[in-house]
Amino acid sequence: IRGDRSRVAEGAETIVTAMTEFNSLNAEISDEIIESFQIVWNGLGKPGAWWSGAERIEIAKEIRDSRPPSLGERITDFSSYSNKGTKGITPFVRAVVRKITHESSSIDRNTYEQIVGEIGEDRYAELTAIVSQLVPIDRLHDILGYNRAELPIPESGNPSGERPKGLTTGIAFLPTFPANGLPHIAVSLSLAQADNARRMLLVRSMYSGTDFNQMIWTHRNLSRQQIELVAARTSAINECFY
Repeated sequence: IRGDRSRVAEGAETIVTAMTEFNSLNAEISDEIIESFQIVWNGLGKPGAWWSGAERIEIAKEIRDSRPPSLGERITDFSSYSNKGTKGITPFVRAVVRKITHESSSIDRNTYEQIVGEIGEDRYAELTAIVSQLVPIDRLHDILGYNRAELPIPESGNPSGERPKGLTTGIAFLPTFPANGLPHIAVSLSLAQADNARRMLLVRSMYSGTDFNQMIWTHRNLSRQQIELVAARTSAINECFY
């Protein structure tokens, strides 16, 4: 999206020789999907724009280690979670990870403002983009009965601190690129530009392929009507805000 393809290509440099994390899936799913998984993995442990490689892997571990809360355990107020310096990510950040992973449908304007008031829009966007990449990959492994891929070793280095230019407001809670005919969900995490590009690569490989604008899909085992029914039902079950 808007120049992100080159950023995705940076993560694809080793894809020809390094696909071992997902070899077990070769008999089950297409190469396009496996390649998109590998591109996500190649970027997961690298320093992002606002989180270090080590912090990104800590976020990924929290996603994996957390479980859906009971109704009484749901997070409604973040004031009891400390964001003071500690080894690894803070209790506040861990709570935000759990909220996004398991309770995203309940993130309203008030919740959003609590979070960004503490960690800022940019870190929130990148954190959310990490969740949105890891969850579908892990869930597919779970559904197919395979062990989840081992998380990458974090790479050293500082976050770039880069913020995309040309952002606008009014499409989502976060500033985004102008939609310009794209579905709003495609630009909702524009602040995390590189991670959003990898997220949308997953969407393309696992959902629409290259024919999103076509009313009839012939490149999938299911028809478009069947795929959209599954997507709509899944969104309803998850109380998807979008």
